[in-house]
Order: sequence, then structure tokens, then C-alpha cells
Amino acid sequence: MRNNQKVIYNAGSMFTEAQWDARKNEGAALKAMFPDFWIGNPVDFDTNQTERPTNKAIFEMDFDGLTDADYVILEIDGWDSGTHMEFGLVVQQAIANKKKYLFPIISDFRFKQGILHGEIPGLGINEMITGAFYYDALNQGEVPQLIVCDSHKSAREAIKAIETGDTKNYRERFDIKDLYAQDSIYHGFKK
Repeated sequence: MRNNQKVIYNAGSMFTEAQWDARKNEGAALKAMFPDFWIGNPVDFDTNQTERPTNKAIFEMDFDGLTDADYVILEIDGWDSGTHMEFGLVVQQAIANKKKYLFPIISDFRFKQGILHGEIPGLGINEMITGAFYYDALNQGEVPQLIVCDSHKSAREAIKAIETGDTKNYRERFDIKDLYAQDSIYHGFKK
């Protein structure tokens, strides 16, 4: 909590024009949906608007934002090692804090496109990361602490559902981590 407000932290790459624009748009959407929350959106931090912060300052600001957050949204299917480090940090924090929720996003359309039965999808996300999706301490109940979403919009709606108590069929509505357990994902093509 920051300034007696709930906190949503938005983690993701912000090194290209497209990434910068995506983080700005996501921050605006979060502020519109959660006007009473403190939105930690690093692309909006003063240090990222005027001059480049030191590496130490980047770590400290991000770590403090992650630590204060009730909800953390992470662009996990990007190639940013900083976001992956943030994921590792907040997994540990969530294990110790049952009131912290994590929303890694896998927006790569191939994830839901369907694959050949028995084949490993070529999405390139390290198994150390995806293994955390299924860690028992964070994957319990109808509303687990770690919810894998297919878009930032879905993550926002998942947070809103928790906040409003609209949690009926929560996993089916928001969490895509068990997608490959469903037979319907497979094309049925012969090997």
C-alpha cells in the first residue's frame, strides 16, 4: 500500500517506441479503471522522463514498487531480462504475502493457436519462469495468486473481478495456464 491506496505495478519492456507506447497506453487504462489506486508504471516515473537514472536507482525504484504492490502485471513473453528478474522477485514476495497477486501476460497469439498433440510449443519462455506458474503455493483455489493472462486488458479485468468479488468461474475466465491440458487445443494432425 502506498499513501493508503492499493497499488498496481506494471512491469514490462520500454526500450522501443512500440514498447514505450504500450506501457503508456496500459498505464492510462489502469488509471481509468482504478482511479483510487496508486499505479506504478515505470515508464511514467520522473526519472524516465528527464534523464537516465543510475542502475542502482532503477533497481531501487522497481524493487520498492514491486514490494508495495498488491497486484503486479508483467509482460512475461517479452525478452527483457529486467522484467524476468522482477518476476522472480515478486514470486518470492507473493509466496511470503498471500495478499499479493501476480498477472504474467503471455500475449503471443501462438500460445492459443493450437499445436500438434505431443509437441512442445516454440514460444521461447524459459521453463524456470513457466514452472513458477504451477508452483503449488501460488496456484491454489478458485482465485490463485498467480494468474496467467492473455492480454493486459484481461489482467485489468481479472484485478477488477478480485476487487469487486466477481470471482465465479475465475480460472476459466482469466487464467490460461492450463490451456494445454485441454484436448481442444490440439489440431489433431498426424505427426
